[in-house]
Order: sequence, then C-alpha cells, then structure tokens
Amino acid sequence: MLPTASFSPLMTLAGMALGLALLGLSPLSVAADGSAEPAKAGAQENPPAYKEVNLKELVSKSRTDIPGQRIIFAPSPVKFQAALAAMPAPQKAEYLMSALSMMKVSAPPKVSQRIGLDFGGDKALAAYIDDTAAARLAATAKLGQTLTFYAFHVYNNNRGPALLITSFGN
Repeated sequence: MLPTASFSPLMTLAGMALGLALLGLSPLSVAADGSAEPAKAGAQENPPAYKEVNLKELVSKSRTDIPGQRIIFAPSPVKFQAALAAMPAPQKAEYLMSALSMMKVSAPPKVSQRIGLDFGGDKALAAYIDDTAAARLAATAKLGQTLTFYAFHVYNNNRGPALLITSFGN
C-alpha cells in the first residue's frame, strides 16, 4: 500500500481497469420477489472477482497508525458477512469521490449514505453504500440481520477500511 501522495503507472492502470469494472457495480441480480443472487456469467462484460474476507481481520489489518492518515490504493472488490448495525443514513462522500477520481474510476456510483456493520468489534464499522443499494437495503433488511455484502475497499484510515458497498444478498 502506498501513501496518499504516491502514484505509479501500475496504480493508474489498475484504476482504469477498475473504472471499467465499476460500470457494472452490482454483483447481484434482483429477482421479482426481491431476493438477490450472484450475477450469472456473462451478465457483465468483465465482472470483478470478489475476494471473500473476514471483516474483523480486514478491519484490524487496515487501520493506520496515525489519526487522520488515509492510504488510498486501487479499489479492490471484497465480499464478507456482517450484521447490519445501522440502517442507511446521510453521509458526506466528497473524500470517497476524490479517491475514486484519483484512481481514475470513470463512472463512480452515486453515494450519499452510510450504513453500520457489526463485525464483532467494539464498535460498528461505518461503510459507504451506493444509493441504489441503500434504497433496496432500507426496504428489505432488518437491523441485526446478517447479510453478505459486496464492496470495494477504497482506502484505509485509523478506523479501518473505507468500504463502498455496492450490493448485498442473504
């Protein structure tokens, strides 16, 4: 991982590749009954491969030592299970949008909300959530419900990973 001010041609290429992948952000398709299932092969031209991670481990490994420090890198697709600790609520996302722009993401999602994720730590992790996914989550999920979340890990800070939730399923 590189500090915020460091860039390399590899990061620019990775960012461009992610920009193409973000065109079809949602790894799930929603059935008429509201249930979600992983997108079928071919549903997206180049769907990202979501790496399954343990959220508690990701949080502990992603914390920076210096309060206020943020380490931006090419966003990586991850999926994990967590309990919903807080429903969608307004959240400023200017820094997230700047980070995505810095990494040359050409079609970033609309993000104006966050959710809370219970990962078994002392305090819930706040995560950005795509506005479309937030609306579906608010309509279909309940607090405390354990779900599989699909996200992009965009940067690290002293609280852990900055995650952009793009979809979820049971």
